[in-house]
Amino acid sequence: MNFNASAAPIFEVESPDQLLLNTSVVVALGNAYKLFEKTGQDLNNFNVHIAERKKENGEDENGVNTIGIAFTAKLPPGQKGLGNASKLGRSITYIASKTTGEILREQGSR
Repeated sequence: MNFNASAAPIFEVESPDQLLLNTSVVVALGNAYKLFEKTGQDLNNFNVHIAERKKENGEDENGVNTIGIAFTAKLPPGQKGLGNASKLGRSITYIASKTTGEILREQGSR
């Protein structure tokens, strides 16, 4: 399944209350969520960040640009520190193909 999305932006802000997601981002987000769900962690304790990863910061095995989908643990109210220094869960980033949405690999944090 090739969505020919390599040249298209992964998302566009159409208005302050509307976001247009590229098809491969939607597929990647669904795939990442299924994997995240298997960790048994509560999604309510996480923020989800989606970012295009350029060649200079994270290309896949074929040299094609990728999408990073990070589930970052929130800090408990009143706690300061790094995002991964949370008792609410373990942050995970999934790296997905920008053209298919297939998850290529996972990067965990503690």
